[in-house]
Order: sequence, then C-alpha cells, then structure tokens
Amino acid sequence: MKNIDPVKALDDKVERLKKDVNQLTTRIENGQTEAAQQQLSTNNQFRDTTRKIAKTNERVTELAESVHRLERLLVALNRKVRASETQKADFDSWPEIPKPLIAKILAGQEAYARKAFTPQEAKDTRKAIAEYDRRAAEAIDAAEALTTLPANAEALWRKKYKQWRAITEHERPQPPDENTHARDTAAKSAGNEAVAEARQKIRSRIEDAVARDLLFPAWFENMLGPAAPPGKADDWLYTATDVVLYRLLHDVTSPADALGSPPQEQGHRRTLHDRLIVECANYRKP
Repeated sequence: MKNIDPVKALDDKVERLKKDVNQLTTRIENGQTEAAQQQLSTNNQFRDTTRKIAKTNERVTELAESVHRLERLLVALNRKVRASETQKADFDSWPEIPKPLIAKILAGQEAYARKAFTPQEAKDTRKAIAEYDRRAAEAIDAAEALTTLPANAEALWRKKYKQWRAITEHERPQPPDENTHARDTAAKSAGNEAVAEARQKIRSRIEDAVARDLLFPAWFENMLGPAAPPGKADDWLYTATDVVLYRLLHDVTSPADALGSPPQEQGHRRTLHDRLIVECANYRKP
C-alpha cells in the first residue's frame, strides 16, 4: 500500500485553491473592466444623444421664431390689404358714453375700494374710540400735572410722563361714518348701473363690427387677435368689451397698445389690467 503524505496532500489542495482563486480574480477583473468600458460607452452615447437633443431644440426654437416672424408679417400684410379695401371699425370715439357716465363708474369703483364697516366692526370701533378718549383725558391731566409737581417728586413725575407718552404714541381710530356708508352704497349702485349701460353699448358696437367684417383698430387686434377663437365667441366678446371699457375709464389712447402702461398701485385697475393681459394672451394662441 502506497503511503500518502498528509502535509503534501494539503499543500496540493491549497495550491489548487490558489489557482481557482486566481482564476476567479482574473474573471472578476475582466468583468469589471468590461463593465467599466460598457459604462463609458453608455455615458458617451448619452452625452452624444443629449447634444443632439439640445441642437434639435435650438433648431426647433429657431424655426418657431421664424414662423412667429412670418405670422407677424402676414398679419401686417393682411391688415394693409384689408385697410385698402375694408371699412374700419371705430372703437375709440364713444359719444354715447359721456363723461358723466364714466365718472359714475369710477366713483363706484372708489366706493368699493373704501373699507365698509359691518355693524359689529362699527360697534367695536366706537368702543375703541371711547377708550382712546378716556386715556387721552388722563394724559392731558397728567401733562398738566407735570407743570405743577415739585422737583423732588421724581416717581410721580415719571408716572405722569408715562401716561402722557402712552397716548401720544397712538392715533385715534377713525369713526364709522354713517353718511359715508350711505353715499358709498348709492355710488356702488349707480356705478354698477353705469357699467352695465356702458358695456351694453360697447358690446353692441363690437358685435356690429364683427357682423360687417370691419377692420379692427391695430391696438384691438394686437390685444385680442383678428377674430374670436372657435367656440369662444361669447368669452372673447366679454373680454373685448372690458378692454374697450378699460381704455375709456383710464384715458388710454395708444394706437398700438390696448392697455397702455401697467398701473403701479394695487387696486381695481391693476386687477383688471392683469386679468385682461392673461385672457387676451389665451385668445391669441394658435
């Protein structure tokens, strides 16, 4: 029987395992290299595709701008052709909407802008006024006392001075004016009636211009487009009426800019201006 050296047998086994480990290591390294190369290739393809998309977007933007310029040129050309052949609509002269009617609308808007007291607010305000008046009387007494206090009455002097300062740092609340409330109520009602009358006259003239296919003023067409979008005629007419009324109320006379310079202060005019800008932009979309 052949003797087997256990140590040698173990060494042989270790060597075989080392070879297996080396082979596995080589395979892993090769796989990592291939994966890295594949990732690099993918990244390069991604960058190339991104560059192509960016160039395509630039080209689409250029084409869109070219189309937009062409549209403006066509609109201008169309207006010139129509101007030589078509009667023009007049949306700038409104003798049937006199200045007193405009004044009623503006007065109504001012009345809406003023704060209106509810019955509870009026009650609370009167209570606050009574408290202010009471403290004011105390402050006046304190101020008069300051002139008669002896020089060594420092603590009392400070107390009286504090009473005086407490009232001078506040303002007396404005009392609710019943007459103003009544006037504002009347102004609001008259203003609403005036708006309805003016809008009816403006809309009628716009509808007549549409029915007769008249040439709109440049400012009107720049703002609202050459015609109402399909399916939105009533909304378009409503907005168009407001655009004309805005020009009348705020004395806008620009032949190209329908609304003129945007108002800086917050209020009814600013709100209406911003709404018309948004609505008209939607009507001009292709």
